[in-house]
Amino acid sequence: MRKILHPIFCSTWFYVALLIINFFGTIYGFYWYRGQFITTPAYLWPFVPNSPLTVLYFFIVLTLMVRKKRSPFWEGLAYFGLIKHGLWTVAIITLYHLAGNYYPENFLLWFGHASMALQAVLFWYYYGLPLSLGQAAAISGWYIFNDYLDYVVGIYPWVDTTVVSVVVLRNLAVTYTLVLTGLYLFTALKRRSIKIN
Repeated sequence: MRKILHPIFCSTWFYVALLIINFFGTIYGFYWYRGQFITTPAYLWPFVPNSPLTVLYFFIVLTLMVRKKRSPFWEGLAYFGLIKHGLWTVAIITLYHLAGNYYPENFLLWFGHASMALQAVLFWYYYGLPLSLGQAAAISGWYIFNDYLDYVVGIYPWVDTTVVSVVVLRNLAVTYTLVLTGLYLFTALKRRSIKIN
């Protein structure tokens, strides 16, 4: 698999294309949340746009990589969110379709969020994720706090809850968070064990 990916990941144009795509994806994402910003207190705004923020984190990762630099913290923050929010949105939109709700915009959103998760998995696989245990815990804590704000405070993304209940939204989000938290902590502990030995 790495042999297939290597020519792609060694291409400058690949990173330029991803930078452009993720830049406009971030802008569209913040625009999509415009209605929710209006009805949400300003002090909670930084926590409202889940997907656009994670795409922004990935944009930072790409910018660093183009400059031949890496940041395990930013990579970890980006990959966690891209996978979590990407798969969460794909699942919710799929449930919409199964219920017979075929909104044209949702086809674009489904593809875009599936691509979010895919690019995170590919970058994680190709580059690895050299997180320290502290970084893994901090990143996981951030997304656990995000779930608290979404489903206890109640600022989860606007979804038609007559089609998909809030319980389903919450359970999916928490499941992805717990699975990724486990993976991150395992990755960090494994790296720590190798360094000690």
